[in-house]
Amino acid sequence: MAGKKRTAQQKTLTFDSEESEPAFLTPITENSTLGTSDTTLSVSELAKRIREVVDCPLLTDIVVRGEITGYRPNASGHLYFSLTEQGDDPASISCVMWKYSVKNLPFSVKDGLLVQATGLVDFYPAGGRLQFIVKKMEPALFGKAGLYLLKEQWRKELEAKGIIPRPQSEIRDPPLFPRNIGVVTSKTGSVLQDIKNVISRRYPLPILLAGTSVQGDGAEKGIVSAILSLQDKADVIIIARGGGSFEDLFIFNHPDVVTAIRNSAVPIISAIGHETDTTLSDFAADRRVPTPSAAAETVVPDRSVLLEKLEKDRRSIHDRMVRLLSDEKNRVAEMKIRVDPSRLTRKLDQMHLQTAELEERIRRAAVRRVAVEHEACRSWEAMIQKGVKNRITTARLAFLAQKEIILSRDPYKPLERGYALVWKDGAVVRSVKKIAKDDRLNLKLADGEITSIVESIK
Repeated sequence: MAGKKRTAQQKTLTFDSEESEPAFLTPITENSTLGTSDTTLSVSELAKRIREVVDCPLLTDIVVRGEITGYRPNASGHLYFSLTEQGDDPASISCVMWKYSVKNLPFSVKDGLLVQATGLVDFYPAGGRLQFIVKKMEPALFGKAGLYLLKEQWRKELEAKGIIPRPQSEIRDPPLFPRNIGVVTSKTGSVLQDIKNVISRRYPLPILLAGTSVQGDGAEKGIVSAILSLQDKADVIIIARGGGSFEDLFIFNHPDVVTAIRNSAVPIISAIGHETDTTLSDFAADRRVPTPSAAAETVVPDRSVLLEKLEKDRRSIHDRMVRLLSDEKNRVAEMKIRVDPSRLTRKLDQMHLQTAELEERIRRAAVRRVAVEHEACRSWEAMIQKGVKNRITTARLAFLAQKEIILSRDPYKPLERGYALVWKDGAVVRSVKKIAKDDRLNLKLADGEITSIVESIK
């Protein structure tokens, strides 16, 4: 906004004709300089003077409460609407909320909502409009519509923090057989008695009551303290309240209560209102049930059902044991028959007979086998002897043949038939060409040697 920086001074305005005029709006009097001029003003000069009046700390950072009318969202992200006060003396002011402020809105804007808007008054010369620039807007904290808007705001904040809804992977079942039950509810009223009646009828257990107010301003502190007081004592916790209006159950939408339920180390069952009633606490609990009585039925088993099941199991075990005993008796009787002495004697005699027969069969088979092997050995012996003889005869004939060959090659053998061997100077003479007249020759005969002189050669 043009002009000097405005000093923050928060005020709250309301469109209420019965309230007195705000003290910070100074009326124009005859002594005021505004509007007194010796010259005619141009439109821009008039607009400038209006902005000078509007541009003051008294119209900056103020809170205005009213109903949204004429809501017109813009494609650029800006919101245009009016804040209106109905009644005998109605009033309305044009408003704009720029997109950088819109992104922080915790609820959806629509006509008819009662809100508290924080911002400043500004004058737009180009359009000649006086408008309220909204910086922040919240539901007006009164009336059912306001409570619905506040619940929506809390829901978005809790979802952004990851507190609700509780992930399926983190949902815990109550113990099958708890040792005690923690209850967070009012000390008076029928809710506690309903829970006691159900538990005493189904499965009597100690009930740890953390009594607290479950309705009205400030009740969230008592509910949170009650949840914390049961953390180290109870096996499962029931948070319960009877039916009521949206306003009666509204405390269970409070972020502190929802956060305490989500952070509980003990499983929590939510039984708030009737089946059609839903609070933010239901989304943080491990389980949501329609009534306090249903919560009591959820956390404890039914004793009569357990007893019936135990009796059924007992009969089943008894019948099975009877069958097992009967089977074992039959088995023992059969074993007695099997181990009867006379039967054993007959069995042993039969086994001895079978053993003797087997021994005889083995003996006869061995004799036959030995005879067969003996005959085979004799056959092999004859074959070997014959083979050896043949080999000897063949070897002798081969020896004689070799002997004849060797003897036929004896150089002295021909000497027996009248031949002679001639040597000259230690060498055998094979031709007359090697001999000359008067050579000295040695002659080898069959029975001796002679020496001779060559007289002639022919």
